[in-house]
Amino acid sequence: MIAARAASLLGAFALAACATVQPTGSPVTLTLAGASIPADRTNQAFLYRVPSATDHESMVTQEWSMLGREDRAALTGFWEYRAKACIPARPAVSGMDDAIAEIVRQAADTRVVIVNESHTVTRHRDTVARLLSALRPLGFTVYAAETFSNSEDEVDPIDAHPELRWAAAKDGYYSREPAFGRTIGLARSLGCRLVAYEETESQSAGRDADMTESIRARETAQAANLAQILATMAPEEKLIVHVGYSHASEVPLPNGDGSENLWMAARLKALTGIDPLTVSQTLCRSDGGLPFLAELPQDEPAGLVDLVLSQPVARFERGRPMWRREVGDAEVNLPPELRNRAGPLIVEAFRAGDPFSAVPMDRVYLEPGEDIPLLLPPGDYTVRAIIPASGTK
Repeated sequence: MIAARAASLLGAFALAACATVQPTGSPVTLTLAGASIPADRTNQAFLYRVPSATDHESMVTQEWSMLGREDRAALTGFWEYRAKACIPARPAVSGMDDAIAEIVRQAADTRVVIVNESHTVTRHRDTVARLLSALRPLGFTVYAAETFSNSEDEVDPIDAHPELRWAAAKDGYYSREPAFGRTIGLARSLGCRLVAYEETESQSAGRDADMTESIRARETAQAANLAQILATMAPEEKLIVHVGYSHASEVPLPNGDGSENLWMAARLKALTGIDPLTVSQTLCRSDGGLPFLAELPQDEPAGLVDLVLSQPVARFERGRPMWRREVGDAEVNLPPELRNRAGPLIVEAFRAGDPFSAVPMDRVYLEPGEDIPLLLPPGDYTVRAIIPASGTK
């Protein structure tokens, strides 16, 4: 009975969505895959679950972001969605295009660029995509990302099928989020070689280690793995490393107990003698306006990173990030039948021809009555709907 009702609703969805037209005149057409399916039939039930009140705050924001509801992540009041003003760098570099151009100019003097991200602010992944395109002509053809699964016993998922045009869900955890998936797809289309560098099981400090020991082991392993990758690269090849948060730090950072942590970027520099260009997207957040390059905040240690990119705090309309519209995504409205269903639903859109094992081009969670659109570039898509799991792992 439930499956029959879902199939009926999705049929109405197909009729409504096929009429959607991108503002430039390019159509967005959707073909429905069939009835909605429960999360446990996707082999990724952990992904299609409603965040639980018992989850850590940082995990709640990541989970909502993964479900296409970064607006709900922002409502938690988490620090990544609060402004932190920074002083513009001198000479001033304002606007994303000019900021990217300055990063590229400075990258000409190194073989390694390390750029960090928030694991919940999706716009950071679009910035990495822009950097991949802009740095490609300089020879930056090897893309290493923290998200990529790294295995000692078998071929890493990212290495298994280098010919793919799309990001696979099994490539890693963070990259299951659609903006990250698009970045990986772009890297593939640019002809980049994708490599994993995360610590492996034997490199970790073990479950009984304290936080300081775990960080030390992980940062040491990441640096060693990247050094090995560099050793196998051709002389003309250069490396982009996509990390989270403090991994981009070039100097020690203090712990609360008076000790210090030396993070991956600093260890890689010491290990290889290569001075990377380090770019942080997580130190500053402006309250509106254009992205700009900023001075390192005074409360951070000197030399922490080379460049600080301040971006506006995320803003939302109809529950979706404004930046997605700014880069050309069109709103694809869901019909009333879906908005008024009895329970929550997760809707995913895949490029026509891509399998469901790919990372979708968009994903959105909605509850009954919510008028939340998909956001998609022009093109043809296959859509499926998933009934989310409960808020338990």
